[in-house]
Amino acid sequence: MKIPLFSFSVLAAALVFVNSFERTGNGPQYTRIAPDKILTIRVSETGTISIGRDTVSSDKLAQYVQERLFKSFLGTGKMQSAINVEKEDPAVPDMVVDVVVKEIKDGQQKALTQLCLEKYKKLFEHLDKKQQSKLKKQFPVLFQANYLQSTGV
Repeated sequence: MKIPLFSFSVLAAALVFVNSFERTGNGPQYTRIAPDKILTIRVSETGTISIGRDTVSSDKLAQYVQERLFKSFLGTGKMQSAINVEKEDPAVPDMVVDVVVKEIKDGQQKALTQLCLEKYKKLFEHLDKKQQSKLKKQFPVLFQANYLQSTGV
């Protein structure tokens, strides 16, 4: 019996698709395993803040973090899994890192407010405990308090 090439390629694509899911063990549900997306913020000795190819001033960092997190949610329904702060040099003053951390926290708070208003038309504080718990589980990056501060290259 000859199988047409088109049918074989469709079958192969279906097998690849099915194998890209992992069984959760809670019944017949399957979940897609996605790689962790970490928003890495690098701070130089001069106070320059780099995020990927972008350079952001400290007074715009909160807005940048808010926009990155919320746009990610709007695009995919998910957000980055964590925020990582890296010192490019051990000589980066702690005062500079403290300012960066404060701006990140402000950005997280603004993104949380924007998300709650979008999804529930309420502020986080006005949501019931169940909704708050669900948001904390679904978007842990919005509640992250420790930023893996390490020395970069």
